[in-house]
Amino acid sequence: MPRISYRPARVFAMQLLYSMEVAGQTAGEALPGVLDSQPIHDDQKKYGMKLVDLVQAHREELDEEIKAASVHWEIDRIAKIDRIVVRIAMVELLYVPDIPTKVAISEAVQIATKFSMEESGSFVNGLLAGFMQKKGIVTKPTKKES
Repeated sequence: MPRISYRPARVFAMQLLYSMEVAGQTAGEALPGVLDSQPIHDDQKKYGMKLVDLVQAHREELDEEIKAASVHWEIDRIAKIDRIVVRIAMVELLYVPDIPTKVAISEAVQIATKFSMEESGSFVNGLLAGFMQKKGIVTKPTKKES
């Protein structure tokens, strides 16, 4: 896979999934509006669409994992952006083996902090930590660490 900046791809995926959820649209229907609001390189768009497809394909499973990890919160009480960011991180942790664990979590925390509420970063970090512990996911090293 060529070296690309994954953050714009994750933000793109988050915006597309949010638009789909709020407006009740398909990815194809929501895509033009998201692309108009944020131009993105083709390789970033391709990775972002991969994340959207993975989230859509595994949404039921992901939501069950969110419910299990959010012991004191009903899933409907979790901010939509936070749920979407957690879903994206979970699919990266489960289905994208070349993304280091620390990167997936760090990016999720930073995106939640920027686009949601002030305390969202800590909340997302806690949810993902519980999810990783339950799944037995160990930290995959970054390229610098290996």
